Amino acid sequence: MENYQRILVAVDGSDQADRAFKKALELAGKYGAALGIASVVDLRSFSPNISYDGSLEERAKEKARARVAGYRDRAEAADIKEIVTYVESGNPKTILAKDIPEEFHADLIVAGATGLNKVEKIVLGSISTYILAHSGVDTLIAR
Repeated sequence: MENYQRILVAVDGSDQADRAFKKALELAGKYGAALGIASVVDLRSFSPNISYDGSLEERAKEKARARVAGYRDRAEAADIKEIVTYVESGNPKTILAKDIPEEFHADLIVAGATGLNKVEKIVLGSISTYILAHSGVDTLIAR
């Protein structure tokens, strides 16, 4: 098995993301790896038909920052030595598959299995499936 040094985990507040975080935390502890914790505010969830001044996005980013801070606290309590956090907005597929892993120099991405129903998967597509297909590094999908 690979000795991972830089593990990136995607979190979005779902039960699946929490399971992914637990797995990433376990692996980071086992390997003494740096842990990147990333959350992306999906701009596709904001309807273009509403009057949008950026306040909805900012509220969503504040929630994401608070969520990531909670995960950071858990990682610190687990004695992870290097923790880097990311809260971005945009298309989570490309940001989590390409942008953040490149910036963090990840050698493993951990994501939760999709929380979408069948219709949402058809319309939006699964982020975890996209990461698996388009990431240039090992990817673990936690269930």
